[in-house]
Amino acid sequence: MRPRLHLVPPESEPPPGVEPRSFEQLYEAHFAFSWRVLRHLGLGGTALGDGCQELWLAVHRRLPTLELRCDVRTWLFGIAINVARNHRRTEARRGAGAELPLELPSTELDPEARHAAREVWGNVQRFLDTCDDTDRWIFVFNVLEELSAGETARALGVDVSSVYQRVRVLKRAVKKWLQE
Repeated sequence: MRPRLHLVPPESEPPPGVEPRSFEQLYEAHFAFSWRVLRHLGLGGTALGDGCQELWLAVHRRLPTLELRCDVRTWLFGIAINVARNHRRTEARRGAGAELPLELPSTELDPEARHAAREVWGNVQRFLDTCDDTDRWIFVFNVLEELSAGETARALGVDVSSVYQRVRVLKRAVKKWLQE
């Protein structure tokens, strides 16, 4: 079950250019995305839940003054990058915590399919752990979350052609990794 945040939404009108959604609507629409992205960016254990909370607190703080010049998921991904980076630094200093599930609980898959999916995602996560931060971010944003190369380039501040080139290299590398 998705945790419920008990925060008071901003009372003021959103500034021009902001997607006309309340905090609650953003949370409902994009919580699963934020959970997946943080997990793919390397958060595990108790840091995953803490990271989600930190991300949504940042959204709540920034929402009243937000001038959104990109897709909401691009904006959330940028926040997730910072949250994941901060949590991984903290974890490195303190040591790892207990592991949480690799995915949100679901009743859609039978136990065998769930086991196979976890095994594949575990392999993908181990591959991502071998990547540098930029490659990891490109792979998560473009390949796993299926956002465009343009959105990926804008979110990371890199050239679109670099994204295309890195995605080709990363797809070959993950295929080789999974075969081994």
